[in-house]
Amino acid sequence: MKILPRVILLVILLFQSVFQILNAQCQSDEIEVRLIVETDDYGYETFWSLVPDGNSCNQLPVATGGNTNQVGCTGGGQQDATTAYGYNDNATINVGPWCLKTDSSYTFYHVDDYGDGGTEFTIMIGDYPVHQFKSTGDGGQYNFMVTLPLAYNAALSKISTYGFNDLKPTAVHGQIFNMGASTIDTIDLTYSINGAAPLTETLTNLNIQPFTATHFSLSNLWTPTDTGFYSLRVWLSNVNGNQDLNTSNDTLSKAVYFRADKPILIDHYLTDSILIKTIGVAADGLDKPRDLAFAPTPAPNLWVVNKKTEASGGSTVTYFDAGLPTQDAQMKKDQNSWHFMSLPTSIAFSYNGNFATSPGVLDANHQNGTSHFTGPALWSSDWSVYAEPSGGNGSHLDMLHQSPFSMGVEWEEENVFWVNDGYNGNIVRYDFGEDHGPGNDDHSDGIVHRYTEIQVNRIDDHIANHLALDRENGLLYIVDNGNKRVLRLDIHSGTPTSDLTPYAEPLHEYKAITGADWSVYIDGLDKPSGIAVIGDYLLVSDYGTGEITFYDRTSEEGLELGRFDTGPAGIMGIEIGPDGRIWYVNTTQNKVYQLDYTPFLVAANEPDNKPVFSVSPNPTTADFEVRLASGQNISNCRLRVLNTLGQLILDQPYSSNSSIRVDLSGQSDGYYLVQVADEKGSRTERVLLSRRQ
Repeated sequence: MKILPRVILLVILLFQSVFQILNAQCQSDEIEVRLIVETDDYGYETFWSLVPDGNSCNQLPVATGGNTNQVGCTGGGQQDATTAYGYNDNATINVGPWCLKTDSSYTFYHVDDYGDGGTEFTIMIGDYPVHQFKSTGDGGQYNFMVTLPLAYNAALSKISTYGFNDLKPTAVHGQIFNMGASTIDTIDLTYSINGAAPLTETLTNLNIQPFTATHFSLSNLWTPTDTGFYSLRVWLSNVNGNQDLNTSNDTLSKAVYFRADKPILIDHYLTDSILIKTIGVAADGLDKPRDLAFAPTPAPNLWVVNKKTEASGGSTVTYFDAGLPTQDAQMKKDQNSWHFMSLPTSIAFSYNGNFATSPGVLDANHQNGTSHFTGPALWSSDWSVYAEPSGGNGSHLDMLHQSPFSMGVEWEEENVFWVNDGYNGNIVRYDFGEDHGPGNDDHSDGIVHRYTEIQVNRIDDHIANHLALDRENGLLYIVDNGNKRVLRLDIHSGTPTSDLTPYAEPLHEYKAITGADWSVYIDGLDKPSGIAVIGDYLLVSDYGTGEITFYDRTSEEGLELGRFDTGPAGIMGIEIGPDGRIWYVNTTQNKVYQLDYTPFLVAANEPDNKPVFSVSPNPTTADFEVRLASGQNISNCRLRVLNTLGQLILDQPYSSNSSIRVDLSGQSDGYYLVQVADEKGSRTERVLLSRRQ
């Protein structure tokens, strides 16, 4: 019975010791250190231990915290912790302070029991949040020294200029992080291309508080002279008119590739003979392909996303050097694609190398209709990251869960994507923000904007509703196959109004957008699915008919120019490749195709021998006149008029000293081919029939 008094005495002494530490003033050779812990949805999975440098986890610790009962130093990836112990979910916990020796080194061990990370830690040294980091995967260790920040210490933390760009003037932009004790008001930013003469710009009125970051975009645009790789070097200096006291983090470099503009070849598809080339087949790993997209790489690397089955999850097939003699196909499937890539309908790439997929299911957890927790997922196209092991949550970089039956996805900028929400019947803009890293699960920086006034529908869960964005003009084209139409939305219009309540996840922002400028652009379609934009043209594929229809998009409504029948039903995603050719998938055939062309109805004579004629008026609302140019020695001449499907509308003899009026009043709007031929050769011109005013 003497044990109890000793235990009580030990408790009293321990309490007195802790009380003295918490209330003691640090000595002159010590600095006060505190810890801020911010948990995610699963606070009980977290454990941490602060020890002197060189010690193992929990060896003579300064302090430990979290779920010490079930997780501890070895709990990473065990998945056996419960809510009975440790921290609460989505909680902020302040720990300390401790008086630690100045310039001494410590190790902070952090463990996540499930192996998906998510808890954020901030180590406060004095009054400054000097070290901030997030636990990822199973966790890890963070080494730091107890030192107050320098007065001026600006870090160039990121170059945000894409590593892949179109050949046009481009802004150099990135992120500055203030690691010093003084607020940064002015700073010089300089960049150089391939070691050439530098360009310097002074940024003013910044107000970058200590240990916060700001984005910059320089007004001196970079104008590349040719396609290919460039070396971009950026550095900072002159912080508030003072020398930066730590120059080791002032400079970053990045390789940047510029590609030529895609050639606009649609006229050839309207006037020439079209060839169908088979690019990929089931033996490559294709399994109900629903969409395709070219990765932002110098080589034509084509990615195809497979629907597969709900139980297995989707997969991708990448065609390296697509369409070239060196083409090689490789299939990849993430270990958790049953959740993060479940029955995918679409794929879209960002120029930063990430891509997004949209899931065609009600619930990514497959809980038989009791939940609707799913939405677009973000992935890295880095072959060493995508579909490679990364803890218990697969290799995905991020996922937001507000759009079940996501029937299509399109990229806007950075990690921003648009989704056709087939469950709620809206168009939704998803900004993933900073991705949470492979296999993690923090969604708290996600921004979701729902365009509640745009109502869309889907035929069913099997036929995708794709989207295509004209980034230069900010016009988003949306397939709405449940209503047999295509919509057009100005993405720069609309106003955030009411806050919405996110479903089963924390978000930084979730708002309804109203007052956007949108319209029905094409109506009366059958089963539209794929869509693509290039120049003044819009292309729409039809799952039911197997046709690709070409539209002129220079007016307030799409004007049909012609169509091409690819053959069997089942066509979904279409894409304009880097070569300007049309590529598409046929889901029912398990195939990928490319459309090419050859000259149509042109004789093999020298150009000087071909008859010369004029067509007027062009465009026309009903009829037009064909008149031969004077001074030509032409005999046995014939006039032919065809539509873009190659169907003959008119075929008759033509005298060289007369004109012929052609009546198209009974024909559909679009382009028609006018050919005049004799025994020496032929020439073909194009005329547009349009009844729109």
